[in-house]
Amino acid sequence: MEFKLAKFEVKEILPSSTSGNDYIDWGLKAINVEEAWQKTKGKGVKVAILDTGVNANHPDLAENIKEVADFTGSKSGAEDVQGHGSHCAGIVAGVENKLGIIGVAPQAELYCGKVLGDNGSGNYDSILKGIKWAIEKGVDIISMSLGSSSKPPEEFHQLIKQAYDSNILIIAATGNENSSVCYPALYDEVVAVSAVDKSLQHANFSNHGMQNEITAPGVDIVSTYKNGGYARLSGTSMATPMVAGAAALIIARYRDLFNGATPKIRSAYEILDKMTTDLGEEGRDELYGEGIINLAMLP
Repeated sequence: MEFKLAKFEVKEILPSSTSGNDYIDWGLKAINVEEAWQKTKGKGVKVAILDTGVNANHPDLAENIKEVADFTGSKSGAEDVQGHGSHCAGIVAGVENKLGIIGVAPQAELYCGKVLGDNGSGNYDSILKGIKWAIEKGVDIISMSLGSSSKPPEEFHQLIKQAYDSNILIIAATGNENSSVCYPALYDEVVAVSAVDKSLQHANFSNHGMQNEITAPGVDIVSTYKNGGYARLSGTSMATPMVAGAAALIIARYRDLFNGATPKIRSAYEILDKMTTDLGEEGRDELYGEGIINLAMLP
């Protein structure tokens, strides 16, 4: 069984630095992240990015990366040869340093597990190992911008349930085939994320269905990339870490308000669902789920 990236395309490679300020991508603005930053920037929340590895020395990532691991046997180790994992990591927690870009939760902690090979594909065994590692590290959130249209073995679902029972919020991409929601996003224990474009319209590549739970910007998203660079990518891969970053802000804010307590998993799911602005048909629908994440609603 093969899992693939939930990335649609690379539009362009951007210069390796930008001009003296943190670039705030249109997607972050669309979910009202700057309003949330007045209350929290996600400090101390642990987010596992299970992907193609990470460019661990990237100036916009290094400070927030707490641990990396390779589960693919790549000769490059946990280094991100593909670029996809680094892009997702930057969307979640690009460092606030007046250089390059900034992530949704710029003070969150990143645990980057390489579960997809240098060609962007992988098997369920490597992803199983990555999920087990994330559980062992006690992360708060697992973000997976990957998917398979084939149903994985029951062992895979059982591990997802174990992560859920460990109070880990699991977020995954619906996929990019303009079809039905793929695994692992299809599991009830996982928040399934679809993508919208700059007009906040359903992205034409994004998978959909009533299992789709929430939507976020996923077209022409600028973030960190391999070799210290930056890129503009599209896909439900980009929408997924957007929601993972939002979840990090929610958890951090909850801890601030409730003396360090972490919300129980069901409460975290419900908070995410409620912090949305309805799009498309009234109420939950196949294209947008509950709607687009809206961090202006952060208490």
